Parts: sequence; C-alpha cells; structure tokens
Amino acid sequence: MSHFSAEQEQTLMGWARRYPYRIMGLLEALRQVQEWRRCVGDQDEEYLAKLFDYPRNHVHELVTFFPGLTLRPTGRYRVGICRGLSCALAGSAAMCRCMEKSLGIKAGETTPDGKFSFETMECIGACDHAPALIVNDKLQGAASEQSISELLERLP
Repeated sequence: MSHFSAEQEQTLMGWARRYPYRIMGLLEALRQVQEWRRCVGDQDEEYLAKLFDYPRNHVHELVTFFPGLTLRPTGRYRVGICRGLSCALAGSAAMCRCMEKSLGIKAGETTPDGKFSFETMECIGACDHAPALIVNDKLQGAASEQSISELLERLP
C-alpha cells in the first residue's frame, strides 16, 4: 500500500514515463518527494525503487549523494551557505556564524517552529556569488549580514 495520495502517485508515475532513461525520471521523482515531505524517507525509497525498478540501495545511494536530498526532515526553508574554496576565501565562515546567530540554531539544525533549517554545503557551483547563499536549492546571491537579515525577514 502506498503512502502517497492518488494525485502524488500520478505525478511520480509521470516521472517514470517521461524520460528515455529511468535514472532521469528517478532523480526528478526524488526531488518531488523532497519538496513534498522535506526529506526522502525509508518508505519513499522503497516505493520509488519498485516504481523505477531499481534496487533499494541504489535509490538510497542517490539520496545520500545529492546535497539537495535529505534523509531527515528539514524546515520549510532549507538555507545553505557554501563553504567551498571560493566561498571560504570570501568569508563564508563569518556568514555561517551570522546565520546561526540570526536563526538561533547551529548548522545542521532546524528552528523549533520548523520554519528554517540551516546547513553548510560543499561547492554549489556559484563561485561568482561567493559566499553563495541558497534557499530551497535556489541561489539567493552572495551572503552578507544585510542580505541574510533581509532574506529572513521576507520569507513568510
């Protein structure tokens, strides 16, 4: 028995049919599940493994490989600051401290109200925006004390 709604199952089956290679559809389906549930859990992995005809461990490897996917639930807004070389040289450590102070949590934690999760990330490929700041996998630009403050104020 599926733990997805009928509408969600249809969406996931659509991903299974859309691409010429199963792996492409599986990656889209994993992103969709992450968006719906804010994580990809054991039941999700099992369901997608059957739907895409992959071994369960293969699905789990994808979830643990891609930084946009998580095993633990995240906040509604998943905030990340890159700590890759370019971002580190541009001051990402100071921006991480600013984010922790602003949210009242440490990297890897979620605010008690479930609104924000904060994490540091390896290179996200936005070196021209160093130190890069993302929210729910969308680049927000370079992190600064002002941009962090404005970002947190404008998110509902």
